[in-house]
Amino acid sequence: MGMEPPLFFVIFFVLFFAVFLTVLGLIIFGIVKAARQAARNQASPEVTAVAAIVDKRIETSGGGDTSVTQTHFVSFQQPSGERFELEVPAPEYGLLVVGDRGTVSMKGTRYLGFAREIMR
Repeated sequence: MGMEPPLFFVIFFVLFFAVFLTVLGLIIFGIVKAARQAARNQASPEVTAVAAIVDKRIETSGGGDTSVTQTHFVSFQQPSGERFELEVPAPEYGLLVVGDRGTVSMKGTRYLGFAREIMR
């Protein structure tokens, strides 16, 4: 008969590796999901659509002991009434105003730019 480790160590070992494998699985899932979305965007045609800016929002995450990250989104509405939201770079977010009308360019879910309609 060999000396068996105490039950506490066995439970700790099992739980530690279960949590480790779960975290590792979530990280791999996130990487695969992002890569698939990037591939879909790359395969999509570049599309331009006449639209008006109807809303803007900032999603904030982090804080406390970690750095704060902000993601900027703009909602567009086409003349047909269809709405869609795209993530936009922070410098452009500040230049876009609710009510602006123009042409938005995108490739899949990736924002490429917005050309404002010049009012006369």
